[in-house]
Amino acid sequence: MKKIYFLILVVLFWLYGCKTASPAHPETETDTILDAYWMLLSLEGQSPQAPNNTRTAYLRLEEKENDVKGFSGCNHFFGKYTLSGSSLRFSDLGSTRMMCPNMDQETKFMEVLGRVESYSIAGSILTFYQGQEAIATFKTGNPEDLQQEERSGKVRVKKL
Repeated sequence: MKKIYFLILVVLFWLYGCKTASPAHPETETDTILDAYWMLLSLEGQSPQAPNNTRTAYLRLEEKENDVKGFSGCNHFFGKYTLSGSSLRFSDLGSTRMMCPNMDQETKFMEVLGRVESYSIAGSILTFYQGQEAIATFKTGNPEDLQQEERSGKVRVKKL
């Protein structure tokens, strides 16, 4: 009987040693938000109304220097970001100074970036929040591909 208990004990220890090890570098949301292009889908609940022959606004958070770079509808912008967990803040934002016929969306986009406090990711959708309110929504992708689709009339932006 003692041999059976001993064998059961040995088997249990052996099974315990066979558990799967956790990955050395688990992927986090931070890994997916960085070094990707994020195209603007909505701004304060409204679909962006880009005039004809203009490009879609986008941004990119670059991991190496904590730089944010992007295009706001008329001008290119740049600045810094601070990321900690789901907290996100933009600072030192600046842009080129081209004038375009309708600057309302660009002005609103830059103002919204200054109010971002946190973010969440659901699949390929990135949402920026101020408090509990969603203030901007983006979709990941390649800006050049999106521009080609827009010219061919194939892009449809749905309200989230």
